[in-house]
Amino acid sequence: MTLLVRASFVRRTALVLVVVMGLFGFLPRVDAGFAPSADSWSAVDRQSDMAKVQKLLEDKMVRERLKALGLTEEEISARLDQLSNQEIHALATQLDTVTAGGSTGEVIIVILLVAILVVLVLQLSGKHIAVR
Repeated sequence: MTLLVRASFVRRTALVLVVVMGLFGFLPRVDAGFAPSADSWSAVDRQSDMAKVQKLLEDKMVRERLKALGLTEEEISARLDQLSNQEIHALATQLDTVTAGGSTGEVIIVILLVAILVVLVLQLSGKHIAVR
């Protein structure tokens, strides 16, 4: 009798755990991090950040693209002047991470990893690779 009660208890507990874990799958993912204080923004150097943005705007391709979008140089300057120090700093830091054609190093690493995985799978399956 006690064995039957234990089996029933284990089944109920397992069912409850499955339901609870299933509900956890629907919860949104939340990441925690440090929030900058207001004092840390005072150290932002607007002049150097504006110089980075202006250097980008002097690029021929960027100017042509902005003209194609219908923006004049006066409108661009007016919009940049409306940005706060934090927004200018965020824009300048994002410009530092942008590469013109993407990163070729990442592509090469992915290709090498795929090739290594193919060779490994072939070796594990007993196939031999012969290069002629």
